[in-house]
Amino acid sequence: MKKFRSDIGRPTAKAELAQKEEIRKNGISASPGIVIGTAFLMDSDILLVPDIRVRSSDVKGEIEKFERALEDTKKELSEIKASLTHRMGEDHAKIFDAHLLILDDVMVTEDTVSVIQKEKLSAASAFQKVLSQVMASFSEVQDEYLKDRSSDIMDVKKRVLRKLLGKERKGFDKPTEPSIIISHDLAPGDTAQLDRELTLAYATDLGGRTSHTAILARSQGVPAVVGLENLFPLVGNGDTIIVDGNCGTVVVNPTAETLDSYKKEIERFKKLEEQLLTLTGYPAITLDERRIHLVANIDLPEEVDSVLEYGAEGIGLFRTEYFFIAQEDLPTEEEQYEIYKYVVKKMKDNPVVIRTLDIGGDKIVRYLHSSAELNPFMGWRGIRFCLTRKDIFKTQLRAIYRASAHGNVKIMFPMISQVEEVIKAKEICEEVQDELRRGRFHFDENVEIGIMVETPSAVALADTLAKEVSYFSVGTNDLIQYTLAVDRGNTKISHLYQNLHPSIIRFLRMTVEAAHKRGVSVGLCGEMCGDPFSVPILIGLGFDELSCSPNMIPEVKKIIRSVTYDECKSLVKRVYRYRTVRGIEDSAQDFLKTRIPDLPIFQE
Repeated sequence: MKKFRSDIGRPTAKAELAQKEEIRKNGISASPGIVIGTAFLMDSDILLVPDIRVRSSDVKGEIEKFERALEDTKKELSEIKASLTHRMGEDHAKIFDAHLLILDDVMVTEDTVSVIQKEKLSAASAFQKVLSQVMASFSEVQDEYLKDRSSDIMDVKKRVLRKLLGKERKGFDKPTEPSIIISHDLAPGDTAQLDRELTLAYATDLGGRTSHTAILARSQGVPAVVGLENLFPLVGNGDTIIVDGNCGTVVVNPTAETLDSYKKEIERFKKLEEQLLTLTGYPAITLDERRIHLVANIDLPEEVDSVLEYGAEGIGLFRTEYFFIAQEDLPTEEEQYEIYKYVVKKMKDNPVVIRTLDIGGDKIVRYLHSSAELNPFMGWRGIRFCLTRKDIFKTQLRAIYRASAHGNVKIMFPMISQVEEVIKAKEICEEVQDELRRGRFHFDENVEIGIMVETPSAVALADTLAKEVSYFSVGTNDLIQYTLAVDRGNTKISHLYQNLHPSIIRFLRMTVEAAHKRGVSVGLCGEMCGDPFSVPILIGLGFDELSCSPNMIPEVKKIIRSVTYDECKSLVKRVYRYRTVRGIEDSAQDFLKTRIPDLPIFQE
């Protein structure tokens, strides 16, 4: 396992100079783990494009130049995609389908040609103008997935401009020894060419949890911190760096004291992980024999090995969005079927909860020929999108039902806000089953259907919604944002995103009680499951299932096996009386520290 790796590069001339000032930067934890190593800077490759006007007689030549640059870029990207397919598999290589699609986008190509013709700009100047306008529109949206796709456009922009300006990049310097990769933003084409064995960690100024760098780091099992904003200008090649992917912190030029502290922490964590992994084969059961089903969240099929390695009892959330975003065309039924079947067969008889598509038309607008929304976060997404685009929804459902013939599959609908949505979705499921029977496809006739409870309206309607489904899974990531009116990606107010806000505790209690009154099981699949202070409260609230990142399974299991259900219920009664977040957090921390003082969170 690579969760706690430590590797300090060989001393450089810099190391012999006077100690530089220590710099700490906080960003977004994209992949867990702690690493100490030397920095390797990936140049951000800034291209200056002069605003050049051309004569009318040169317009035709500029258009031809632009078209050649597009074709050359397509060839270049196709070669990189083929290389990545060979080294890392087809799923990772599909990220370049999105790049290739941008090059074929009618708006991009026709608008560039139009600017060349009407404004008499050079091909490079026209392309720069058009792509800058597209990038500007991306910067205004709030949706995390869509923001992270802007790096794809930037990568394509640079590749085409290099060809138009005659500034071909003959490759870039790559680390020759194990290093921490530092960059303003890592393009998929760059990460694809890095040696995995020499990559200790990633730290970038841009990006979020769904960016290519984040997904790649998690699949490689190396730490990553993204969204650091201005780390790149502060780092030099060879600088000593600490990447703490657990806390989302990067330390540049750490003092001897800081280094010593982190080295000890890494060693403590290594030993603790070894202890925690001894629980892999044991059930998640409290001291007074309350059984909690402990399962994992995944984004990619490759993560299944980690799910099994860390001892999860199933997959509580299989996010399917990546396959729709990362390739040129909508995934076919057969493509989806093969992906789902692979995961289901690997998990054998353990449950696999597959969440239907939870992205909006804003993210796959290229397939739909429709305009982008002003606020996709609150708009045409999740089940709303699926019910509108029944063709896309049914294709996915057919693939899921077919995969159910190979194991224990459950279906989960996201972004439910009213009962009618569940009723309509279930009707479509019945249509799909009828079609499969007529086509003589094998599938499980008793696939359970559940919903995500992630909107305040779903909480309010929990008793009614429970009549329509077999289980609930509370998605606290969105529920907290909607309830507290907080965009956690907005650094100005992200501190207001609080797992243990009194209103959230009340909403969770309401949901669990409503579900259990109807005999419906209820789980929780948000990042709150990976917060050690929240776990005893979730147990005390009566959740039947907890689903978190695979690497968090051993720690959460340790907590479950170290407490009693009765004392967790008493904790909930206490925190229910608190009016402030601070009071709840202090009570939860005291509860946990008195029972499990050796948890990593108490070892800082």
